[in-house]
Amino acid sequence: MYLTKHGIAPETVIEKNDDSVLLEFSVPETCDFFEGHFPEIKLLPAVAQIDLMAHFSKKYFGVPIGFSATKRTKFGAPIFPNATIRMSIKFNSEKNSVTYKLSNTSGEKIYSTGTFALIGNDGGGYECSGAF
Repeated sequence: MYLTKHGIAPETVIEKNDDSVLLEFSVPETCDFFEGHFPEIKLLPAVAQIDLMAHFSKKYFGVPIGFSATKRTKFGAPIFPNATIRMSIKFNSEKNSVTYKLSNTSGEKIYSTGTFALIGNDGGGYECSGAF
């Protein structure tokens, strides 16, 4: 439901185990994430990338859609419409954190990476509301 709400076809699972998943999906030009971010050029906003990571973290690991801190988050290259994206997510249950990487299908171009401490580490946090 979440992906179709944004005009994204369901993801393909490339690889999955207990604490990690590798996914592939495309973000079409018609995806509502592109609307209004930059009027002159369509780019997938950083907040949408984080929202996608939160959605897939909940779907595959049952973790809360929210975080209490972000560590080492980096946005290295823009994501344009119609890009096919690989997303790797690693869940660390001991540290109650999720690490993700968005790249092109060959892995040569890194779009973004980051580690998020999940809600519950310190009693506080920010909910990803799925407002997109």
